[in-house]
Amino acid sequence: MFNSHFNKIINDLFRMEDTFLNDGWEKKTYKSEDGMISFTYVTNKKEKLNESEEISLLKQRLDMAVEEQKFEEAVELRDKIKTLEKNKEKISKLKTELDECIKKQDFEKAIELRDKINSLK
Repeated sequence: MFNSHFNKIINDLFRMEDTFLNDGWEKKTYKSEDGMISFTYVTNKKEKLNESEEISLLKQRLDMAVEEQKFEEAVELRDKIKTLEKNKEKISKLKTELDECIKKQDFEKAIELRDKINSLK
């Protein structure tokens, strides 16, 4: 009962899906092979996750990929998790510097830091 009610709410939310999703939101639905279990989550791609939250989300996606036997996706996710875990401290330090550059309006330096952060992910 709850699941069908929840699905109805999600479906109603996404009647205007194209407009909603193009406004920075992402919807993903995962289903088990037998179709008995499924869940849908919606995330705001504009919101920045900290490294721990990002790793946790990637691990959840990895578990689902393995369960669904999407091994190519699982390999990519595994590698991304390892890279993030390895560079977690560097990324955090660079994000702090980036925030300072933005406050000081030193956008040239901010661009450099943003690119360094992205290269470590």
